Amino acid sequence: MSKLVGDVAAYQSKSKAFFENLKRYGIDSVMVKLTEGTTYVNASAGEQVSNVYQVFGTVGAYHFFHGNGLAEAKYFLAWVKKYGLDKSTVLAVDVEAQDLPANTTPQVNILLKYLKAQGYSNVITYGSGSWFKYGRINRVALVDQRIWVAAYGVNQPGIDNANAWQYTDDFKRLHVDASYDFDGSLSGTSTKSSTKTQSSYYQATGLGLYEVVAPKVNVYKKLKFDKTSKSDISYAKGSRVWASAVKVGKITHLKLKYANGYITSNSTYIKRIRLSGGDHK
Repeated sequence: MSKLVGDVAAYQSKSKAFFENLKRYGIDSVMVKLTEGTTYVNASAGEQVSNVYQVFGTVGAYHFFHGNGLAEAKYFLAWVKKYGLDKSTVLAVDVEAQDLPANTTPQVNILLKYLKAQGYSNVITYGSGSWFKYGRINRVALVDQRIWVAAYGVNQPGIDNANAWQYTDDFKRLHVDASYDFDGSLSGTSTKSSTKTQSSYYQATGLGLYEVVAPKVNVYKKLKFDKTSKSDISYAKGSRVWASAVKVGKITHLKLKYANGYITSNSTYIKRIRLSGGDHK
């Protein structure tokens, strides 16, 4: 079941009672804005971090990005450490500033690489659905492909296999953003990394039975997974399919046996139940 995650900045209260109220309404954890650029720090962050931790037993932090990857990474991490946040903390980079270039991914990667190199491996990139959809943030090129997608007034994030979805900026009319955390990447309860590695994809080992563990997995008509090849078919969590892994560059996709198409073989979204000893009937 998805967790509900709130996020706050200097505009929201820093009182313990405020966060206790969020918890009563169903919020499971909270991300606190710490920094922006290389000069701004949220003046309420210290008390917000402390009170969130007291109420929820966990806290995450985010940085509002302006495009200077290394300098901003160092600035952000300095405040992360100052507030006593350990290496298990979820750290998000908020990529939405209008002064960012059309292709901001390379500088985002510099920031992510620095955080991960310092031992902070629970990182996630935030942006609007349109930025991911049209490539201003290129998820495929990110060094860590966990993403937190903002999309309001719709019934789904609109980006395939998003790890978290910020669906409102006014949760219960409390003027707080709220997000569905699909796999624990935002609340810090994930047990696996979604970094771009070969081992996160099932390899070509013949026909197998797979179960969908993500909220939804889309079917594509061709091996190139883009909007032009996306079919009208999708599989909900718990669905099981027979498929064979096929190589696509450095990764694999799954060719469906009983449907005309392909799905991802990423183990974040698909779990292999068993392999067949022969052709399945």
